[in-house]
Formats: sequence, C-alpha cells, structure tokens
Amino acid sequence: MTSRHLLSTFTGGLPRPFWVMWWGTVVNRLCGFVVPFLTLFLTARRDLTPVQAAVVVSALGLGSFLSQLIGGALADRVGRRRVMVLALTLSPPFLIVLGLAPTYPLILVAAFVFALISDMYRPASSAAIADLVPPAERTRAYGLMHWAVNLGFAFAPILAGLIAARSYTLLFAVDALTLLLYGVFILLGVPETGRPGGHRGPRPGTLAVLGREPMLLAFSALTLLFALIMRQAYVTLPLAMRADGLGEDTYGAVIALNGLVIAAVGLFSARVLAPLVAPRVLSAALLLAGLGFGLGALADTPAVYALGVVVWTLGEVAQAAVAPGLAAALAPAHLRGLYAGVLGATRGLGALIAPALGGWVLEQYGNGLWWGCLGLGLLGSLGFLLLNGPLQRRVHQGASADSTHA
Repeated sequence: MTSRHLLSTFTGGLPRPFWVMWWGTVVNRLCGFVVPFLTLFLTARRDLTPVQAAVVVSALGLGSFLSQLIGGALADRVGRRRVMVLALTLSPPFLIVLGLAPTYPLILVAAFVFALISDMYRPASSAAIADLVPPAERTRAYGLMHWAVNLGFAFAPILAGLIAARSYTLLFAVDALTLLLYGVFILLGVPETGRPGGHRGPRPGTLAVLGREPMLLAFSALTLLFALIMRQAYVTLPLAMRADGLGEDTYGAVIALNGLVIAAVGLFSARVLAPLVAPRVLSAALLLAGLGFGLGALADTPAVYALGVVVWTLGEVAQAAVAPGLAAALAPAHLRGLYAGVLGATRGLGALIAPALGGWVLEQYGNGLWWGCLGLGLLGSLGFLLLNGPLQRRVHQGASADSTHA
C-alpha cells in the first residue's frame, strides 16, 4: 500500500465542510500565540506581579467556562455556523484591547470578555461536526480535529517566540487576524447545520437538561475527574520536577513528548478507536491518565517522568477522540450544541479547580498528589465500566428517537 493510499484510509470519506473546519483549526492554532505567552507578557511588559498575572489567566478560564454553556445553547437556537462566525469575528477586537490595555482592571475585563466570546465557537464546532459526519465516522472526525489542534500548537510557541522578540503588539495582531481568517473559512465553506427554528416546542435550559439526563450528569462528573488529573501537567508537574532538581529545560523536553506522541499516533488512533465501545475506551483513557500521573510518585529522573507523559498522552488521545462523539450520541439532534457545551464547560471547570487544588495537595502532601491522581483515574475508570450498559442503552434510545423523528 502506497503512502497516499494509507493516508486516504485514515482521512478519506469525511465531508468537505469538515476539512474546511480542520484547516481553519490548524491555521488558528498555528498562530495561537497569546495564551502561551500571556503570563510572560503581563509580567515583563505590563509590570504585573505573578499573582496578578495568574488572576488574569483565571479570568480567561472563567470566561471560557461560561462561554461553553452560552455558546452551546446559542448554537441550538440560532445555528452552529452563525455562532462560530460571530465568536470568531467579534472576539479579535477584545484580543487587541488585551494587548494594548494599560491598566490592570482593563486587562482583567478584556481577558474575561475575550474568552467569553471566542470560546463560544467550541461547542458550536463540536455540534456542527456531529451534524455533518455520520455516527460511525464521528470518532475519526473528532480524533482528527484533536490532532489538528496539537499539530498547530506544536509549532505555535516557536513562531510566537520569533514574533515576540520583535513586537508583542504584532503577536496579538497576528493572533487576532487568524481568528478573523478562521471566521471567513466558516462563512464561506461551512453550511448551516443547526436548522434553527426546526424544532417545535420549548428548549430546556442547562439545569433542566442535567436534571432529566442523569447519564449526561454522570458522564460530565467522570470527565471532570479526567480534567483534574490532566491539568496537573502544566501546574504541578513542573514544580515536582524542580523539587527533584530538574530544571525548566528538562521539563520542556519531557512535556514536548506530549505533542510528539499526539502527532505520531493521532492520525491513526481515531480509525483504530472508532469500532470500539465508547465507555470502555473512556474507562481505559482514565486508567492511562491515572497511571501516567501516578508514576510521578516514583519518579526522580527525566526517564520516568517521560514515561509518565507518554502513558497519560495515550489516554488524552483516546478521550479527545471518543468523548465528543459520545456526547453527540446522547443528545437529541436539536440539543447537540448544549450537550457539547456542558462537556466543554466540565473541562473548563477542571481548568479552574485543578491549579489551586493540585498546588495545595502538592504543598501539603508531596507525592500524595500523584497517588491521588492514580486514585482518581482508577475511580473514573471503574465509573465508566459501571456506566457502560446504561450509556449504551441511552445512546440506542436516542438513535431510535432521532430516526423516528427524521
């Protein structure tokens, strides 16, 4: 089999609008400069203290958390494409304000509003993929999208460093420009799939959906466990490595394995995972996350830390490919945006909680943090195994209901 045929095996068969979104994601992530360099910019160019800079990053996280819920609900009401275009075209001015804001309060407001608007794109995008791609191909589609995110992000810090050396203003401007460019991609190449107005009757709010859908609530709780574990990679892992006498350069080399593993297996993993039972894959993903970070309790050399990164990255790849498809399968077609928003908000909640919680546990209990990650991974893995039957029955009921009303 030639390399061209092999590539076609793993990427062929998906609709053209999906590839418009895929390439837009690559371009956007390739120039996603601001967030990785934001703390450095705020402390070096705006003279903020590290604590003030951390609060700004938290404001981004809070805005993203709320944005997922708002964007998901809007995607169901006004359409996926409209929400994506609005988020990608209205957020760049606030990114520019963030780069130019002279005072701390204005920086905080700009960061929050930017995240609140820009991240509405995420649940709308996830719902659009579910609308465009047949159920049997969704795992592959979401896996390829996760691969695109990491493919672009792998090179973004290099480009950002080169641009920041010349001008931080240019850094913000290029990032904003690629958001606008992505919005044009969506406007010209992606049809409206949400069929706004096509569903008759009232649309329930988020709390109402969670109240009547215990499977979504349980799924979200287990996803939160996964997020709490995975967020330690960028908060407590570098601190633990420093305590073991390993410097920032070693941490950089070790954490780079995350992107390398995703680049190596991301293209092929989605095809491999597609035929498997989703809750069992998510069970394995949580187990791998727990084991990978659990190795931190035994690690004091770069090699052991590196092994842990490889293990939990495999869990990340599996979770990213399967979780959005399961959320889409649970959702009625007219609520796919809201379900995707709940899943995204769960990850955002993990991003808000994990830094403070992980830092406190590491300070108080040292390696107890890593044993705790292992425990959470085992607990979440068992949870998905116990939910395997109920989740599959709920998915089949949803599929039957959709086909009946089609």
